[in-house]
Amino acid sequence: MYQMLKSEIKEIIEIVKQCPEALQEKCFELLLENFLNAKKGSATAPSKCTSDVEANSNIADTTVSENDNGESENHNTEITTKDFHVKIQRFLNSNGITIENINYLYYKEDGKLMPLYETLNSTNMSECQIRLALLTAFENSFSDNNGEMSFNCEVVRARCNTMKCYNAKNFTSYFKSNTDYWEAWPEKYDKTQNISLSAEGKKELAKVLLDLVKGE
Repeated sequence: MYQMLKSEIKEIIEIVKQCPEALQEKCFELLLENFLNAKKGSATAPSKCTSDVEANSNIADTTVSENDNGESENHNTEITTKDFHVKIQRFLNSNGITIENINYLYYKEDGKLMPLYETLNSTNMSECQIRLALLTAFENSFSDNNGEMSFNCEVVRARCNTMKCYNAKNFTSYFKSNTDYWEAWPEKYDKTQNISLSAEGKKELAKVLLDLVKGE
């Protein structure tokens, strides 16, 4: 009985892999339940499980078909130069940043640039905060119609928290100490305002991107 169950579970797993990831757990439960009921002699006719599995399989087939045709953006994670606004393309070229570098640090999902890096290559909280601000501006430019490099400070605050580099007491002072990187820092802190990168900020961003690629 154990060997039969082990073999059946392997087959079930292979079937489940054909379903979309969001449905895989439910599909596995239904198939396993149907198998166990069949062993008890209670499954004498096609059950709801069979219908559900068939429906899930159809969804999986459609998903695979979309992927084969390159029509499903969610699964097309490779980034190309054409994905960027012409201003960002010029920024990358002028700073020697290749599309291979970008694909090392990012993937795209639902039209957004999603980070793959897990460290900022610094243990200094001020430097980490500034790096996150610069990187956030770059990531935002990916989905901005004008290729604008800008960030919201509250988004950076949340990211600092996530990456364990948040200094609440000095959060705004770190920005004020690096005003050369911003087009204009407001006289009064505004949670809703977006801050754009200056020419110096973009130069520093290029250094940060290349530093993360090197892993130094």
